[in-house]
Amino acid sequence: MSNQILQIMPATGWVAVFDVDGGESAEPVVCFALVEGNGTRSVRPMCAEDNKIVFADEIEGFSRVDTEDAFEEDEEEDEEDEE
Repeated sequence: MSNQILQIMPATGWVAVFDVDGGESAEPVVCFALVEGNGTRSVRPMCAEDNKIVFADEIEGFSRVDTEDAFEEDEEEDEEDEE
């Protein structure tokens, strides 16, 4: 897939959520990229991985993008449910 980044925007307070071993893990989103490819435009999250900035939705286990606060609230609720 050939994508061209047209613009990037800061992503302060956002995380990319990944499914890991039956649980969830979050990594900070560095920026959102306005991307054009195959005649369409979309906004995609980008994360740091191995000294590179990559599209988060191409990393294995990617589930969704969430605000950091909302993800932390969900994690706290899950911990309470386990007790």
